[in-house]
Amino acid sequence: VWRGSWIYSQGFDPPHQSDTRTIYIANRFPQNGLYTPQKFIDNRIISSKYTVWNFVPKNLFEQFRRVANFYFLIIFLVQLMIDTPTSPITSGLPLFFVITVTAIKQGYEDWLRHNSDNEVNGAPVYVVRSGGLVKTRSKNIRVGDIVRIAKDEIFPADLVLLSSDRLDGSCHVTTASLDGETNLKCCPG
Repeated sequence: VWRGSWIYSQGFDPPHQSDTRTIYIANRFPQNGLYTPQKFIDNRIISSKYTVWNFVPKNLFEQFRRVANFYFLIIFLVQLMIDTPTSPITSGLPLFFVITVTAIKQGYEDWLRHNSDNEVNGAPVYVVRSGGLVKTRSKNIRVGDIVRIAKDEIFPADLVLLSSDRLDGSCHVTTASLDGETNLKCCPG
């Protein structure tokens, strides 16, 4: 929406008087003279399933969703409530063993995912802030930041190519981690 008189009063360059174009990134256009910041999610990567607080209930829920585990749980509960010729230990002990071993395995795998996430989130990147190049962590990238990527670096976020140091202004990107294709894709500048 173009509100010419409002833009002049706020110090914005009108398009017909400027040789350059100004793009305001990560901000809504102010309405009624009030600035309204948008709320964006952060750039952290979280591939883990569990936290310290939800591990036991979430893991038990996932394990008892399996038909075999649920079946043996029902058998165990029936043996506890009704006098049966077999002991509840014969079905409870193997069930407890399977649940415990699976929980340990899934907990270890999730701990590895936490470590991997911390490594990716803590990777150093260079971002333009306050007119200068600042070194920060990839989890601190915000919407609208201009990120400098060097040759053979991994992209720390979804990015739009603004410029390249190649003469034709292009760059080549591999998307093997996304789609498994190892060929280079050209991004024209």
